[in-house]
Parts: sequence; structure tokens; C-alpha cells
Amino acid sequence: MTTTAFSSPVIKMIQLVLQGLVAFVFLAAGVLNLAGMMTEEMLRLGYPGYFTTILGVAYIIGVICIYQPRFAFLRDWAFGAMVATLVGAAGTHILIGDPISSAAPAIVTLVVLVVAYALRGRRLGGAHH
Repeated sequence: MTTTAFSSPVIKMIQLVLQGLVAFVFLAAGVLNLAGMMTEEMLRLGYPGYFTTILGVAYIIGVICIYQPRFAFLRDWAFGAMVATLVGAAGTHILIGDPISSAAPAIVTLVVLVVAYALRGRRLGGAHH
């Protein structure tokens, strides 16, 4: 058994905090989308207005999936979908000519998500949970 710089409980706590931050971002974005508060911005970005409803539902389902304990594949798919969404959000801002600061929240959330996901495999001898 190899030892790491951090004990498993410390890694688990860091992973849970980072995952919680990502979940908060997606839950908040889901609610804002469902409440219609993102429609104008989505139209500005070139997406149809109804897309906010689809994203809102998907974001909330994604948050549920990363916390449900029964099906590991759903957690993995949700993390993957979140990565795709964040890459798409950052890419959209950059490709329409917005300043990089507009893409920064998606980029930062993406980094936090990737670290949170990577730390999942660092707990308890490398097993995913």
C-alpha cells in the first residue's frame, strides 16, 4: 500500500468540498435557468430561449446524479456532462468575442470539477466511490 501526502479523510473532505462547490454552481444555474433569468443571456449567446428550460432541468438532474449512491455510472455520466457543458459555455463566450473574463467562471468551475473528480479515485487505496 502506498502512502500519499494526505490522509484519506483529508482527501475525502477536500473532494467533498470541491464537489459541493460544483453542485452549488449547477444547482444555482439550474434554478436561474428555470426561473427564466438566463433567457436574455442565452439569446445574446445565440441559443434559443427554450434552451434555458432544458439546461435548468439537466443541471438539477446532474446534481442529483452526482450525489445518488447506487449507480456509479450515473455519477460518471453527470460529471462528463458537466465537463461538456462548461467547455461549451467557455467556448461560446470566447467564440462570440466576449472577453476572457466572461468565460472565467466556466473555466474555474471546470478546474474545480476536474480536481473533485480526480480526487474521488485517491480515497481508500484508489477505489472510486
